[in-house]
Amino acid sequence: MKNLELKNLGVQEMNTVEMTKVEGGGIIGGILDSLLTSVSGTLNTLGADTSAFLTKTLNNVMKFVWSL
Repeated sequence: MKNLELKNLGVQEMNTVEMTKVEGGGIIGGILDSLLTSVSGTLNTLGADTSAFLTKTLNNVMKFVWSL
């Protein structure tokens, strides 16, 4: 069997860090990334909505207490 020189064919070696950053990635990595992005967005929205709700509720309670 002949030993091929891959460098002559334009093939480049990649280390593990480079392989994880290749466009397209792996199936599991893509699913995991999209899942984490979705969960993160949901938690951010939930936190913002909860904060707005608590702020409005506290303002209304304070207005009611001061009106007594």
